[in-house]
Parts: sequence; structure tokens; C-alpha cells
Amino acid sequence: MSTARPAEPARLTDVLKGPGYLKTLLLSGLVGIPVSLVAFWFLAGIHELQHVLWSGLPQAFGWASAPW
Repeated sequence: MSTARPAEPARLTDVLKGPGYLKTLLLSGLVGIPVSLVAFWFLAGIHELQHVLWSGLPQAFGWASAPW
């Protein structure tokens, strides 16, 4: 019985430990973190705008709630 590893897992290990893969992970992190922060703050801004539009604005006009 042979104890040698198959070629495919060995190749995968080489790819995962290679410098190209690590550079790709670093680049993905450098791009992904700012993009996710921008998306978060965009959605937070939209949420606040909805509160202003549907709660604050009708109260500014003297209504108890939004007129439907």
C-alpha cells in the first residue's frame, strides 16, 4: 500500500502557501474592507433619511403622522 499523497491535494497546498495567493488575499482585504464600510454607511444614511422623511417631515408640517 502506498502512503504517497495524491497529486491534487499537494498542488492545492502549494497554491495556498504560495506568495501569489497571499498577495491576492491581501488585495481582497484592502479592497473589501473600505467597500464594506462605504456600503454600511450608505445604508445607515438611507435609514436615517427614511426616519426624517416619514417622521420628522410630517411633524415639521404639524401632522401627527405621515398623511396617507
